[in-house]
Amino acid sequence: MKSKILKYTTGLLLITGLISGTSCKKILDVEPHNSTFTNAYFTNGTDANTAIAGAYSLLRSVLLSNYSFHVYGDVPASEFNINSGLDDANYNISNGEFTGLNVGPGIWNWLNYYQLLQQVNLIINKVPGIPITKFSNQDDKNKIIGEAYYLRAFTYFYMSRVWGDVPLKLQPDLDVSQAINIPRTPAADVLKQCLSDLRIAEGYLVFGYADASQQAVRANKGSAFALEAHIKAWTHDYAGCEQATAQVINNGQYHLITDTSQFSKIFIGKSAEGIFEINIDYQQSEGISLNNPYGSGYAPTIAYPFVAQKVNLEWPVNSLYVKQLYSDTTDMRYKKYFFQSQSGSGQTIKYSNITYADGSAKNDPRLSNNIIIFRLADIILLRAEALNHLGRDGEALVLLNQIRERARIADYSGTGDNLNQTILDERLRELFYEGQSFYDMVRVKTIGDPTTGFITRYPTQFDDKRLNAGGYLWPIDPNMFKDDFVLRQTPYWQGKL
Repeated sequence: MKSKILKYTTGLLLITGLISGTSCKKILDVEPHNSTFTNAYFTNGTDANTAIAGAYSLLRSVLLSNYSFHVYGDVPASEFNINSGLDDANYNISNGEFTGLNVGPGIWNWLNYYQLLQQVNLIINKVPGIPITKFSNQDDKNKIIGEAYYLRAFTYFYMSRVWGDVPLKLQPDLDVSQAINIPRTPAADVLKQCLSDLRIAEGYLVFGYADASQQAVRANKGSAFALEAHIKAWTHDYAGCEQATAQVINNGQYHLITDTSQFSKIFIGKSAEGIFEINIDYQQSEGISLNNPYGSGYAPTIAYPFVAQKVNLEWPVNSLYVKQLYSDTTDMRYKKYFFQSQSGSGQTIKYSNITYADGSAKNDPRLSNNIIIFRLADIILLRAEALNHLGRDGEALVLLNQIRERARIADYSGTGDNLNQTILDERLRELFYEGQSFYDMVRVKTIGDPTTGFITRYPTQFDDKRLNAGGYLWPIDPNMFKDDFVLRQTPYWQGKL
């Protein structure tokens, strides 16, 4: 990738509104000011805190842009019967069509990820050199460095699941005139770098939070081990995954919410179950305005009566998929996750915490649900998957049934391949619309015999031939080739655009 394409990032995006002290503070939705990439800026703890706030802001922007977090992780899994008249691009994606007139650069282009990485690389480059005496809270320096390494690992892992090979850029552009072309790095090497970054992050970070307002929305040691577990599961290193999940589960910082009346709090955010989330909190002036239905605040899975005066439902749930997945309708999640799911206009109501900025007039709705990246139930089920692959089915069953019991459904007692399939089923139920389902399907499919049917019990649009050829990966925007002669298209999509 040619760094010169990123020259718009050479004005450092730093964020005002610091993250220090003990009161509840805005973390992400804050106003930028401009500076330059010089040592003059990174001189004290205030600068470092401002810079890491900017990185979280950029991450939120990346995940909300074009609703990409759910477009990549949920839409291809056939969770929704998307209305083509209201959202033709994502309708096509739900049919497995990653290209076409209505699917294009907004979802193919990775430049905004490199803006985020530029910010993170600056922190990694500059903050270690700030004297510890320049931090009013001397624990902040280690925490900020650890968070930066975590964010770099998360960003590259996220990108690699989307595109496979991506340019691996580990230094900031301090002088745009020296920027050079960087080719795509093999995905295996990218993921090795992610794990290397996480080892550093785990050394700097601690479990828990001194400031409760930062719960889950700032990375800590638990966030780092959760990400490590996901990377190792993705690469089928189940021994490593088992060890990383144990670190998360056994440290005592996280707890399943078993009171069903409190279940919705998981998705509002900062619950006892949350490990890493993106802050979207109206009370902190960080709620997402829903007035523009096709902007970054687009909420396609809910409408009236959850959003006053919103008639259109862009993403009704796939009623056949839901009926098959939640065959036991006593499942607490079936009741908590959906509204009229078998009606043809069923809604996914996990993220339906709406506040109205204009009060009783209800003309200015604001979404106030965090984006859930990692939570304890996810890690428990990932550990069960790892244990199953390690031949420790008895231990895997204990964890699987812990989640099933919380959902008020019967325990499972099978073993071997049947247990493996049941754990996948449970992940698809538990993590519906949390950006995980498609990647869970891909990960499970790519284990073992590549000639076996691809999750045939679910109505996906991906056959063996396409999946085995890397067709679950996305193309990159052809416009990025204009000034970058070392860049190559994702192999599956070469000659198809």
